[in-house]
Amino acid sequence: MNDKHPIHTTISTEALRILERYEKELGAKNTVLERALLGMDKLRFKEKVDAQTISRLIKRVNAGIPGVDNLIEGGIPEGFVVVVTGPPGTGKTTFSLQYLMEGLKRDERCIFFSFEEKVEHLIKQSIRFGWDIGEYIDKGYLEIFGFTMLSTEEIIEIINVFKPKRIVFDSLNTFFDIHEFRRSSQWRSILKEIRDKKITCLAITEKRHGLEVKEYDEFDFMGDGIIFFDKNQRYDLDPYPTYYLQIQKLRITKINEMSHPFIFAGHGLELIGNKGLAKIFGGTLPATQTQKTSNPSIKPVDININST
Repeated sequence: MNDKHPIHTTISTEALRILERYEKELGAKNTVLERALLGMDKLRFKEKVDAQTISRLIKRVNAGIPGVDNLIEGGIPEGFVVVVTGPPGTGKTTFSLQYLMEGLKRDERCIFFSFEEKVEHLIKQSIRFGWDIGEYIDKGYLEIFGFTMLSTEEIIEIINVFKPKRIVFDSLNTFFDIHEFRRSSQWRSILKEIRDKKITCLAITEKRHGLEVKEYDEFDFMGDGIIFFDKNQRYDLDPYPTYYLQIQKLRITKINEMSHPFIFAGHGLELIGNKGLAKIFGGTLPATQTQKTSNPSIKPVDININST
């Protein structure tokens, strides 16, 4: 019986076969390979993995929105694609622009693929929050491709040439048919390019419903994470709706799945707690939310309810 498998070994039968094949081809035992196989095989039998060690190995990208990173262990894992979704006018585009601004402040190259907004409109929207994205465009750190339907090949070429660290797609609904999305080889090609290059990406999608409906679409399944945006209005023209975001999914991350209120402050989106809401609405949370802010340090920006 030709069996070299020692009794007290951690090398599996499969690993041993690889080693024996290597020895036959080269005519000698390879100690380096044997040690590598031994080490790999030991990992298969480890009963406990040090969670803190793994956590330290995961590089995270700061979202740039005050309060959000605390909900996701310090940031989005590098190379992840996160779906930013919800009904129109809930802050998705603003959140995504703010995410890019955080990268630009860190001298990271960023791309905004906009299939709905004109570039001029995005620049005006950013100026409202004090973000001079025009400066970063001039310096070559930011590229915005707006109001143009690009082919898959063009998008991949742009990514290869520009080499961004962060990308935003706004929105996938206008680029792909939702019913064909999962089978789309176009998006799979783009997704592979993004993940291979460890680019952290936000993909905006639109929902017809809010958080009250637990329903997922084809776009949700392709992401490593889902952040849902919603607002609560007492009536259609309510001038002071309450805005919320909810981290519904983020792989290899311990998340807080509660709905978190936020405001459009002078510098962008900012998460607040119930105490913050009480300050905004004059000390109590009103049922109708019709009181104006009484806290001069918090100045919500007057936004169009149809903005994303």
